[in-house]
Amino acid sequence: MVLITGANGYVAKQTIQQLVASNVQVKALVRSEASFDKIRRLGATPIKGDVTDSATLMFALAGVDEVIHLAAVNRNRGASTMQAVNAQGTINLVNAAKAAGVKHIVTVVGLGADASKPYPLAQTQGIAIDYLIQSGVPYTILEASVIFGEGDEFINTLAGLARVPPVMVVPGNGKSKFQPIAVQDVATCAVRSLYNPDALNKRLQICGSEVLTLEAIIDAILAELKLKRLKVHMPVSLLKIAVWAMDKFLPKAPITPSLLAQIGVDNVATANMTEILFHVKPQILKVGIDYVHSMTLLQLIKRSLGAIDHH
Repeated sequence: MVLITGANGYVAKQTIQQLVASNVQVKALVRSEASFDKIRRLGATPIKGDVTDSATLMFALAGVDEVIHLAAVNRNRGASTMQAVNAQGTINLVNAAKAAGVKHIVTVVGLGADASKPYPLAQTQGIAIDYLIQSGVPYTILEASVIFGEGDEFINTLAGLARVPPVMVVPGNGKSKFQPIAVQDVATCAVRSLYNPDALNKRLQICGSEVLTLEAIIDAILAELKLKRLKVHMPVSLLKIAVWAMDKFLPKAPITPSLLAQIGVDNVATANMTEILFHVKPQILKVGIDYVHSMTLLQLIKRSLGAIDHH
């Protein structure tokens, strides 16, 4: 029996589908019963709970052998903060898993997660994985660069912004590097981690086969949408006020201060294990982003206002 946390997310959806297709029994942790029908349609058993609530975790972990931990947030909203979910939420899960006798925890974090980093997302995920490593619970930590696929936030946000004529704002010089990986490839690596002894008690980088600059990613999106835009490079320092205001007043701002802070930092692998260890040939970005056609400007606005969920 495998428990998936963060089961409403787009990475979790792919992961559940792959596990179910392999006849693995899956429990899926969600915060609301409103998601139960969606989870059941995927073939999993929904469990109401939250990584910030240890009592619900003990109930969810009953009979569970392995956990794929995908619950994470990249913004602070009320009690749902990066510290509460990414850091303390993982600590809660690890403690509960240890008490329940869980044999293996697989988790997916951002590439470069590090408790010493000045970026809240990387920092809180770094705190989490440090605790997991020291816990004594067998683990696999998968570090991914930008994850793209239906329901993603990064590529869909850029696609929504690209709908606004006549310009496309490029944060910074556009030269920061990323190594995008498709969501189904991330899910495959996570599932294969459960059964690959070479992945046990390892921190492994999983990324695509291409290193692309931010501007190249934007160009790929514009090409897919068949849009021509005047690209305007804008210093990150000038964008900070606008992004701060959006984050403060919009339920789900398209860009958060934590993401803006990292957008100028290279996010590429030094030891990419996607093909070497997991035998996954990564899908390249330009052939895997047809889903951006559904991200209209209206959809972006609705998502930013919290009227729809990007997942």
